[in-house]
Amino acid sequence: MGTAYALDFAAILALAQAMGAGTALLADILPEIEPIVAAAYRRGTDGA
Repeated sequence: MGTAYALDFAAILALAQAMGAGTALLADILPEIEPIVAAAYRRGTDGA
């Protein structure tokens, strides 16, 4: 309960665009890295 299970792609792409990053490439790789980032976040919030 209260843990990360997904990323907000729209927010990530908006931030990337504001920073001048390549949003097309980021949009291509986000689905593949999302489970890795979410799992890392969950591990970090478990205190482990």
